[in-house]
Order: sequence, then structure tokens, then C-alpha cells
Amino acid sequence: MTALMEVDGLRAGYGSVEVLHGVSLSVREGEILALVGANGAGKSTLLNTISGFIRPSDGDILCRGHSILGRAPAVIARAGIRHVPEGRRIFAELAVEENLMLGGYGLDRERVLERMKWVYELFPRLIERRSQAAGTMSGGEQQMLAIGRALIADPKLLMLDEPSMGLAPIVVAEIFKLIVKLRDAHGLGILLVEQNAHAALRIADQACVLSLGCVVKQGTGAALLSDQTFIEAFLGGRSSV
Repeated sequence: MTALMEVDGLRAGYGSVEVLHGVSLSVREGEILALVGANGAGKSTLLNTISGFIRPSDGDILCRGHSILGRAPAVIARAGIRHVPEGRRIFAELAVEENLMLGGYGLDRERVLERMKWVYELFPRLIERRSQAAGTMSGGEQQMLAIGRALIADPKLLMLDEPSMGLAPIVVAEIFKLIVKLRDAHGLGILLVEQNAHAALRIADQACVLSLGCVVKQGTGAALLSDQTFIEAFLGGRSSV
């Protein structure tokens, strides 16, 4: 089966400073790939490069078998890859519904309204706050909005960068249940960067470990959680599984 997205030998960084040193990975339909590693490992750089915000110096990025290397972020988004960045980056002064509408920019209005109805079914709290300024909502509600906005365009691959950051444990559990639902019920491929590596690995089908811009370990989420040497070396403690 052709991967939704493949990264092959990717090298990228900022100016003369290379952050990613030949990274390769792939995400398939209906699969969660967890990307874990210490701060500064290059995880966010990888997502920003896939999204087109950083131009790589070498390697290739394929979306359903077709190269998207060097394409503009808008073109990559239209190809079916949507990125929910760290920090959510919603439009705080706009209403919830206006934020969602922006997620469908360039699409047929009828299709956007249809997708909004589906997003409201996923996140009932958003419909209760549809006219509320997004910046006045709780952190968890803002994260739901950020994910919902990305889903408006009906992506095939959803990239989530630190979706649990700053959220209460009960809200984190709700977000992770949603991620699993998007995989199981809707067949999305999901590339998940998450500070709570234990939680990410528990729901991941596959996982890659980044260290100083290199993939140093790959395997299933379950296999990595059962590898005590890995847990102690990369996650700083014992597995809770």
C-alpha cells in the first residue's frame, strides 16, 4: 500500500545550521506515527519542512507517491496535508465559526459548511461557542478549535505538534481519544509530535525517535514502550505500561 506521506533522506535547517540530517519515515492511511525525542531533536523542524515553511537542502517528500518538495505551504495543504502547529495559532479576536471558515479558505462554501457540521459533531463544545471570540476560550477548547480548523479541508494526513501542551490531564485524555477516533473511524493518517511520549506511544501504531536531527530508533509504539533500555535512555524513567 502506498504511503500517504514519505520523507526520504531529508536535510533541512535554518540558514547554514543543519537541523535534520537525512531523516526518513513514512505514514500510511489509518496509522498514527508518533515522533518522539528530546527538546531540540528537530521534531518541529521536520513538521515545518513537510508543511513547506522550511526549504530542505536535500532529500524528498512524497504525498501519495508524488513529490511535494519545494512546494508552497498552500499547495501542500491542498494536497491533503494539514498541520496543527505547537501553540495552536488560532485567530484570537475572531469568533470560533470564523476560525473554522478560514480552515476551508479556497474551498466551495457548501462543502465547507458540510465539514463544519461534522466538526461540530466531533466537538460539541465548539458549537456552543460558535459566536464567542476564540481567545476567550479555555486552552483545551482552543486546541479543539485548532484541530477542527485543520479538519475542515478534509485532510488525508494530520500533523499534530504538541497537542497536549499546557492542558489539564482530563482534557489531554479527551484529545487523545479524539486522535484515536480520527484514525479508527475516519481513516486519517496522523503524525504526532507529543511531549508526553508515554501517552503518544500508547496510541501509536508506529514510532520514530529523533535525536539531534537523526532517526535513531523505529518500531511499533508497543515495542518501544516495552524496551526498558529505550525508556531509560530517551524518556528518562520507567514505562507506566
